[in-house]
Amino acid sequence: MFIPMKCCQYGFCLCILWLLLWVVDPPFLGGRGVDHHEQDLEQRARHNLVELEVKHAWLSAVWLNPMPMLTSLTLQSIGLDDKDLSQVNKCFTNLQVLKLIDVRGLNLPMIHLLNLKTCHWTVTTAPQSLTLITPKLITLRLECIWPTVLYVEAPTLSYLHLIIHHDMYEFTTKSFENLKTLFLDSTNIRSLLNKFPLTEKVENLTLDIQVAIKWELGNFKFTLEELFCVFPSMTSLCIKSRAWLEFEVWYGSCDGMKGLKTFCGYLLMDNPSLTFSFVACVLDQCINLVDVSLLFHRHHVAAHLSTGFIDRCMARWPRVKWRWGMWEKGVEDFWITDEQLPKKRSSRGKLNLIPLKKKN
Repeated sequence: MFIPMKCCQYGFCLCILWLLLWVVDPPFLGGRGVDHHEQDLEQRARHNLVELEVKHAWLSAVWLNPMPMLTSLTLQSIGLDDKDLSQVNKCFTNLQVLKLIDVRGLNLPMIHLLNLKTCHWTVTTAPQSLTLITPKLITLRLECIWPTVLYVEAPTLSYLHLIIHHDMYEFTTKSFENLKTLFLDSTNIRSLLNKFPLTEKVENLTLDIQVAIKWELGNFKFTLEELFCVFPSMTSLCIKSRAWLEFEVWYGSCDGMKGLKTFCGYLLMDNPSLTFSFVACVLDQCINLVDVSLLFHRHHVAAHLSTGFIDRCMARWPRVKWRWGMWEKGVEDFWITDEQLPKKRSSRGKLNLIPLKKKN
């Protein structure tokens, strides 16, 4: 079986490595007409491999050999018979970068790697639980369709991007002592916030929803109070377009609001008055905001201008440093300069805009 993969060591690049289902013991190659010299070359290549990428294959972990030099592993769109990932943990002890994207065949998987620093794990099946024990992990992107139990032990984690397609029963973590940047993408942000531990170190928070919401399932609304109760040290907040559908206008007093310095909102134009009330809820209470960025959907820019949305914002909060832009799914954000804004925004002036570029 031939599996294309990349092997880099001291500037040496091996594009195609001959393997039998996986990286197996040399005796299994011996009976197939491979001489000892070739066996020795393969064994040394396997031992010195530092980067490995496998896609669209079925892999068996039964005869998997240790690869002590391997620091980067990518498995994408494959079937793996290592249900709990115990063989992966055992054989790749020096991994620093791990990407598991649509790896099927897992049941109660646990990533337990002591040297791992970066992890991207996309789970497309529905295992009963997911566990990560990674004492040196710095960056984690975790996407789950329907996890029941999620346990994360990563004391050095600094960046977390968590995507949960459906509500989970339990989310357990040891304290995130170094978590600075958090991206939450969930169909039920409020429920996820209730499961999240008090995290005082988070400074940058982004909220998003990529999957449509079924409102009949219950109350999904979240407020500023709930955000600052979980993340009291937050200095930067970004609310993506669909997350506004779960946002509830709330006025009150909450520790941490005065610490917010930067706010970014991706706006829709379905209801201009409601949109303005959402923005006002944030800016009226977070009185020490310095930088505010508001992005309109590109098809709704003219409507925002014609209703005087920008003028209302700048008049009500004159001390804020404003930044205006456009967004559209699948393309890069575009920022509008002062020269591109029509002088009379209350009239339906046209914007001289550069077409948006698709994201890579």
